[in-house]
Amino acid sequence: MSGHQCGALVFFLSSKAFTPLDHFGVRCAVVLVPRMIPLIDSPQVAIALAVRWRRARAFVLISMVGVPFLLSLVCLCFALLPHLQVAEVPWWSVIPVLTAAAAGLALVVWLRRDGLADPASWFPATVLMTGTQLVLGVVPGFGIAVRTATGTAVAVKALLALGVLGASSAWPLARRACRSLLASPVAELGSTPFRLVFRSSSSRIVIGTDRVDWSFHADGGRLDAGVSFRHLHDVSVTVKSISQGDRLALVLRTSSGTWAVPAEEAAVVCELLRLRKVRWEQRVEAAVEQERARYLEMLEMLGAARATSTTDDGSVAVTVNADGIATSIELAEQIRGRNPQLVSADLMACLEQARAAVREHVQDLMVERYVSSPTKKELSLLAQQVPAQSAA
Repeated sequence: MSGHQCGALVFFLSSKAFTPLDHFGVRCAVVLVPRMIPLIDSPQVAIALAVRWRRARAFVLISMVGVPFLLSLVCLCFALLPHLQVAEVPWWSVIPVLTAAAAGLALVVWLRRDGLADPASWFPATVLMTGTQLVLGVVPGFGIAVRTATGTAVAVKALLALGVLGASSAWPLARRACRSLLASPVAELGSTPFRLVFRSSSSRIVIGTDRVDWSFHADGGRLDAGVSFRHLHDVSVTVKSISQGDRLALVLRTSSGTWAVPAEEAAVVCELLRLRKVRWEQRVEAAVEQERARYLEMLEMLGAARATSTTDDGSVAVTVNADGIATSIELAEQIRGRNPQLVSADLMACLEQARAAVREHVQDLMVERYVSSPTKKELSLLAQQVPAQSAA
């Protein structure tokens, strides 16, 4: 292993195993964009993609964090310049500042929550938000500063030029960030949570974490299709003859038929898609095993569920199981000589009380601990019906 790989491995292990602490033992703030690719557990994958991620991370920080902050700062300067000469400034002069700050904050929040997993959306998101800052923040702020501040025309124009250049530079940097990460696809990308988009002159292939979509030109038109991994049976590579000559194509065998999608690097994309499908199958199997374990645990707990009801004098006690069936009836000595009808009434009262108690216990097990909120009300009614049906 080379020195660069050893260094990357040490950095990966240190970033996974340790949390940076300051001098007082307090956790440092989480970095906005992690230094290592998020949601990666394999050191080999982290090492293979370390250089790509480092370059893409730098472009992301500049285009989606640095530039929006710069544009907000420019708008703030536009709002503060009139204060140098005028005591009172209209309240609406701060609207461009708030608009630019809100757009920049929205971009950063989106990047932190969902954007890191979707490199293909970095460019349109950057264009949208920085364009909003430019149109609704920088330009109106420039107009307000020009009308209310005198003698600062050069500074105001310089700030306008800085804002325009900043916004226009963010767009190619965001595009380059995506290309730095996804250009020249490698199989290790299949182990990442990214939505992968591969474009060629005649096709577009989008590989997600649970499905693949594609579009390509055919018979003078454009076909758009997609399939989930559940219905994707096999992936291979073949040579497809077209008017321009023979080209490699990705063959997708699905439940609805076979598709041949032209791809420039079909072999690598094929391997990457296979890896994604294997990881999806592993997640599905793990989810099924988890649900099976939860189901068996629920059955065990329901099998052990019991409720007992006793009369006030302790002469009659009835125990029922989770199905509302009496499993034990205890009669004390003091029932001797008592009217059988009264004893029968006590038995039925204890039986109903025990069933009500076990019904609440079953409801707590099925609803409060194992069921999500949207279905709690429905299963609550079901839990109340089960003992009643069993008793009937």
